Amino acid sequence: MENRLLIDTTRKQNDLDDLYGIFFEDLNHAADGGLYAELIQNRSFEFDKIDNADYHALTAWECVEDDGTADFHIETADPVSGKNPHYLVIDIRQPGKNVGICNTGYNTGIPLKKGETYYFTCFAKRGNPEEELEVSLRSREGKTYTHAGFTVKTDWTKTELSLVSPVTDTCARLAVTIKGKSRAALDFISLFPADTYKGRRNGLRKDLAQLLEDMQPKFLRFPGGCLVHDGSLDPEDRNSMYRWKNTIGPLWERPARRNNWGYNQTLGLGFYEYFQLCEDIGARPIPVLPGGYDPHHQRIVPLEELEPWVADALDLIEFANGDARTTKWGSVRAALGHEAPFGMEYLAIGNEEVGAPFFERYPYFHKAIREKYPAIRIINTAGPFAAGGEYERGWKSARENRSDLVDEHYYMAPEWFLKNHRRYDTFSPEEPGVFLGEYASHGNSWGNALCEASYMTGLERNAGVVKLACYAPLFCNIDYTNWKPDMIWFDNHRSCATPNYYIQKLFMNYQGDYTLPLFADFADESEELCPRQDNISGELVFSAGQEDARIRYSGIKIRNDDTGETLRFPDVVIDKSRTESVIGHLDWTNVTITCRAREWEGSRGFRIIFGRNAEGGQLEWELGGWQNQDTCLVEYTKGQHSCLSQYLFRVEQNRDYELTLQFRGRNIRTFADGKAYHDITLQPVVIEPLYLSASMRKADGSVILKMVNVSDKERLICVHLNGMEKASLYGTVISMGGCAPGEENSLEQPDRVIPKEQEFLTEGSPFTAKIPPRTVMVFCLKEKKNPVLKGLFADPDMAFHNGTYYLYPTTDGFPGWSGWQFHVFSSPDLHSWTDKGVIVDLKTGQVPWATGSAWAPAIAEKNGNWYFYFCGKRPDGKSCIGVAAAPHPEGPFTVKAIPLLTPEAVEAEGVSVSQVIDPSVFIEEDGTPYLLFGNGAPALVRLEETMMDICPGTMRPLEGLTDFREAVTVLKRGGLYHFTWSCDDTGSEDYHVNYGTSESLSGPVTCHYPVLEKRPAEGILGTGHHCILKEPGKDAYVAAYHRFALPLSDYPEGKGFHRETCIDSVEFEDNGRMKKIIPTL
Repeated sequence: MENRLLIDTTRKQNDLDDLYGIFFEDLNHAADGGLYAELIQNRSFEFDKIDNADYHALTAWECVEDDGTADFHIETADPVSGKNPHYLVIDIRQPGKNVGICNTGYNTGIPLKKGETYYFTCFAKRGNPEEELEVSLRSREGKTYTHAGFTVKTDWTKTELSLVSPVTDTCARLAVTIKGKSRAALDFISLFPADTYKGRRNGLRKDLAQLLEDMQPKFLRFPGGCLVHDGSLDPEDRNSMYRWKNTIGPLWERPARRNNWGYNQTLGLGFYEYFQLCEDIGARPIPVLPGGYDPHHQRIVPLEELEPWVADALDLIEFANGDARTTKWGSVRAALGHEAPFGMEYLAIGNEEVGAPFFERYPYFHKAIREKYPAIRIINTAGPFAAGGEYERGWKSARENRSDLVDEHYYMAPEWFLKNHRRYDTFSPEEPGVFLGEYASHGNSWGNALCEASYMTGLERNAGVVKLACYAPLFCNIDYTNWKPDMIWFDNHRSCATPNYYIQKLFMNYQGDYTLPLFADFADESEELCPRQDNISGELVFSAGQEDARIRYSGIKIRNDDTGETLRFPDVVIDKSRTESVIGHLDWTNVTITCRAREWEGSRGFRIIFGRNAEGGQLEWELGGWQNQDTCLVEYTKGQHSCLSQYLFRVEQNRDYELTLQFRGRNIRTFADGKAYHDITLQPVVIEPLYLSASMRKADGSVILKMVNVSDKERLICVHLNGMEKASLYGTVISMGGCAPGEENSLEQPDRVIPKEQEFLTEGSPFTAKIPPRTVMVFCLKEKKNPVLKGLFADPDMAFHNGTYYLYPTTDGFPGWSGWQFHVFSSPDLHSWTDKGVIVDLKTGQVPWATGSAWAPAIAEKNGNWYFYFCGKRPDGKSCIGVAAAPHPEGPFTVKAIPLLTPEAVEAEGVSVSQVIDPSVFIEEDGTPYLLFGNGAPALVRLEETMMDICPGTMRPLEGLTDFREAVTVLKRGGLYHFTWSCDDTGSEDYHVNYGTSESLSGPVTCHYPVLEKRPAEGILGTGHHCILKEPGKDAYVAAYHRFALPLSDYPEGKGFHRETCIDSVEFEDNGRMKKIIPTL
């Protein structure tokens, strides 16, 4: 028996929509010193002990007194901005050439690149305005690389200038020095590289932003995280919560604030920059705003004072989406430089809140937003735990308020993700959707990423309930680490994407538009990572939540509930001299442990450890815990923790608590003072043979199959694609693995664990896939639809009649394009084509005026008759356009005895073209027919109602067809004329189709861009000479065109007359313009 997988490509399951995105929070110096490209640390002298105990106003600044002396001090009188009141004053005691200050930047210093430009900004004032200041880029040792002088007035003067670095140095400094004797004051000293992401001023670090763009995330959550709600309630306070209105406007007016991760934040990367970044990388914004409650410090906005907080949420929506002329905050956005709305669709209120105060306040936000902006999708929160009382409280609130989504967060051991792969299988699609807003396994190794990949296939399979998901955290500056793991690591000049990043990128790049039903039948058995147990065995240990606590456990009893045997133990005191006490080893199945616990000193309560083993595994019942707010049941696997359940609980000192811990096999129940809390059944760590998901990408019909093999065994699986059994399949296979679970990337070796890509080709389904051990494989497969005709054919035109499609090509494969016959092909579905035979033959006398060179046909219907236009050469070697008529698309065609259009007739009309070839027909809505033609220059002429003659005096050139070579066509849609034409030479691999529009059939045409081009990676070259057909009864279009015949190796010479005919879909943008046509195999 073999492993078998059936994927039904004919059935749509769940929309994937915005499933995968990213989350940015300014921790680990992710913004200042990271993504935000400012190179100066503490640019406004606002660093303070409130940010970090080691900070002061001159943090990251050094005094320069090489050949003079000065006094350096901070003042606050008459600042540049009252929101950032501190500035530096330098009083010269002994003048010199090199007296001032220099900034050390972040990490090792300011990173300079040779030849790059840097923008310097500074506010300054002097006692004597004639005395000069100087800015310089210099080495760590003080060597000047480049410098520029500037003068300022006696009041604050803003100086902006640029410096070009003559060297590369990752440890550089920026110095501002003073010449003369008078006092100088400095503030807001800024330095940005000119080469930022998208070239923006006040921009983003290019390499880090590019890593985000490359992921192709569907959304970007911002700005937090605990950053959002940890702070005072007054927006003017130095340590206030994150308030979005503080983050827009002039940089020097944005108030410096305490970052709850222990440093200062300039807010230079604020909400306007955030919305710009979303737009730049194609991600939907998901802002997170505080809900009037700080759960870290129990700061609560009284309900009667909540209105300004609700107004902030409404105003943010208006700032993002409001009309630039008629709304207050929309006009603010426009004044900042973005008149068009940002198109915000989501808004989250709160982050990981626990406790009743938040959920009492959430409905006020929800009601106001829903009433004023019903289209906004509102996100509630379920706290920072995967289960337990506060988790359920969040879900209860979401149900009661009809929230659109619930934000779940959890950081767990890799084994937890394997155990809980099917977590969302039982969630109901009738309830609010899941937003998995923060998750990660503990580590950045390949083993961690592999387990996360297995879990993500479950998110995709449950896309009916899981609507959004993003890994966290995103960034970490390696020298300022607050939290591990992180997706992207960096220093001041290098970056390193982790294996976790590459898995996220892989799943985002190959998300698909909707899931496909799949059915797996495994011959291979699932594996248990650890031996299955029927009980909880291991050491029982009494401890405390922190080392400096003093706790007593008394009345300790352990009862075997199967036999009634009871063990009693003496009191245990935990303090600095004895941080834990091992009671013994338990191996009973059904057990009740009871004791009394009292805390005399400490702030994190009690900790009872059980099931401890030598492999780093144990379970803990914590009471008090972080900030003395919780009781948690925590599982450790190989030393890494997973919180299985959480409830609110506070330990009061000098009070006895009656604690009960009960085991029933692998089930754990806890009680404190008789009240039940946790009720958890431990699950074994089971590795399934493969973790699978399948989706469809609508744009090109690709089937995306993800396979994750967590085991150390190779897996073979037979894949059946229902609906694609007869199709040849081609595409790409991206694999990641082939390395040890502990392998990691680093700044020195950033490419140790990265995906690898290879081509895939198979003659239909089923096919067998081989997945190596510890490997993720993504198959992106398409039906090989092209060429649609067997053999060599080019220059196609198409028609539809009575349920049948017809295709009229040039018969190709003859040197010098010397063919003489035209065939017609028919198809019921645009895929299966039947040759209906020759309809015009230039060598049988059917066309008296032509001797050969049968090229570029066109077909048109009018008044129930069919008209066939074609090119041929006269005996003198000059090309003309002929015409034939028939009662049916398949003929028989009667050819007009003389050409419809000759070089002489065109010249007589005063129009100049190189050759009279490549006809196409357009019939206006009023029935007036036109012929477009020409090589070297395009022309247009009206046809008589008979369709067999031109109307004299109506011929005119077409203007605006940039790079025109030949084969112009036009269609009308939405009141606009859409022109397409071929460029370059048909024998060139760069042969392509340009696209333009006009409000008139006679032009002029505005050229927009190439709409059909080669795809060298696929071997697709020489794409051109096309037609576009509107499908009957639908606003849907297809393009038929030719390309060089494949494989290219079959025709080392003469590719320009060895061509094959292809058909691909044509789509239009929301603005009405034609999208680029993707040529497919």
